[in-house]
Amino acid sequence: MEDYEKHLKAFDAYLVLKNYSIATRKSYGGLLNQFFEYRLDKGLVGSFSLNQARNYLLYRYSQGRKWQTINGDYSALQHFYTKVLKVKWDVSHIPRPRHERTLPVVLSKKSVQRIIEEGADFKHQVFMTLLYCTGLRLNEALRLRLADIDGERLQIHVVKGKGAKDRYVEMPVELLVLLREYYLAYRPKEYLFNGKDIWFVVQVCLENN
Repeated sequence: MEDYEKHLKAFDAYLVLKNYSIATRKSYGGLLNQFFEYRLDKGLVGSFSLNQARNYLLYRYSQGRKWQTINGDYSALQHFYTKVLKVKWDVSHIPRPRHERTLPVVLSKKSVQRIIEEGADFKHQVFMTLLYCTGLRLNEALRLRLADIDGERLQIHVVKGKGAKDRYVEMPVELLVLLREYYLAYRPKEYLFNGKDIWFVVQVCLENN
């Protein structure tokens, strides 16, 4: 496994130099490690061939993995082969999986209202209202600071969101009024929402609806 550790370190160093987020580095590193475990199980040794990568993706298909998972496998392997091993990637031999076009599940306004009302207290209700009104991801909302709320422009500054990119999100004036009420009630210091219990409460509410 020594060579694999060397490859994993070289792969992570490449991702660092490309300025990928820590979450992406962990995800890609984990996916590549699964490919290494596959090689061990199959008794594959020596150089890495494109056929091995192709057969691994076919194996993942046979496991019933979803498009998103296999697409992640594909990206990790392609980066590893081309950037670390310096092997030319043959797209015609190993085509990228086609995107599965499925309709998203859209909750009705009544369902959303019920989820928010089931919040344990005012803090949780405000937090879930924020998610609904802005479309922020859970980890983005949990990292919001008071300084990220621009009441004058009705904008929220999301720092290092998906892909480690910053962006601005519009918010309705009704949400701003609610956030001000929340501030007066809880007086948060730096982060808008403090407390590890928020994640758990939101997950429970979503699972029950």
